[in-house]
Amino acid sequence: FLRLQTLIDKGFHPLAYRLMCLQAHYRSELEFSWEGLQAAFVRLKRMVMGVAHVRSFLTARPGGNSSDSAGFLATIDREISDDLNTSNVVAFVDIVLGRSDIAPAERLATLTDMDDLLGLDLLTLTRADLRIRPLSAQVTEAEIEAALAARKEARSAKDFATSDRIRDDLIAKGVEVMDGDPLGWDWKIGV
Repeated sequence: FLRLQTLIDKGFHPLAYRLMCLQAHYRSELEFSWEGLQAAFVRLKRMVMGVAHVRSFLTARPGGNSSDSAGFLATIDREISDDLNTSNVVAFVDIVLGRSDIAPAERLATLTDMDDLLGLDLLTLTRADLRIRPLSAQVTEAEIEAALAARKEARSAKDFATSDRIRDDLIAKGVEVMDGDPLGWDWKIGV
């Protein structure tokens, strides 16, 4: 059997497993695979990023067009009442995240209600929270930050060979370098 500590040791956040389970109907057989867990983990990251995006609009433009949030909540209530159809509720989270015609405050309120139901902590998690060091990682976070600083210096000096070598070394150690992303890097999880 699979223990949560095994997932953590491989670098997966436990809520990725919860999302993987919620994506399937509880009466259907859920066949575990590392690829399926990886897909759920990516989806969880996208949801967390989507909630952060909605929050960024709260201060920028708090108003918005007419809302469908009451309709979404009624639909979610209907789906849960229909034999705990959590897979459709998870799909509605993606829909609400993508609806820019709903005012950000109303979108966030709707997402809060959905998250209360699903228990994914989408409103409190950050992408950095999802970055869990795999037990097999060959490098520490401090070493990664030092390597990225050296890589940044090499790029500034237009020493692209050194920059590429540092990036390739980090990739070999299980670190995904994300240029232009505020997070900067993430663990590359091998499944």
